[in-house]
Amino acid sequence: MIDKNKYQEVSGGLDVDRTWPEKDQELAPGDGIEGRYVEKKTGVGKNNSNVYVLEVGTAKVGVWGSTVLDTKFANVAIGKMVAIEYLGEAQSKQGGRSYKDYWLGQGILKAGDEEADYPDKF
Repeated sequence: MIDKNKYQEVSGGLDVDRTWPEKDQELAPGDGIEGRYVEKKTGVGKNNSNVYVLEVGTAKVGVWGSTVLDTKFANVAIGKMVAIEYLGEAQSKQGGRSYKDYWLGQGILKAGDEEADYPDKF
């Protein structure tokens, strides 16, 4: 038998304690999550989605990507503190289609600064 603890699963493995939002959880505007961004997984699930892994306390939480979140996370380095807030449904300017909109903010200036006193930190 293979000792899988010696290996990291390739393409599609999702090793998290929970996801945000939880399965079948309806988000309300203002719902959010914050934690340290530690990993990006690609090609996950039937839609080959991105999952952004956050450390929230001692738990690893997977945040499913979307066009909005994928675009915003492209500007965030692994190791940064992040906060995500669900803004609700929005209408696209082209075509009038609705989509789920999110606010994404990054916190600390560099990894390891989390003990510093930032007055506007989450």
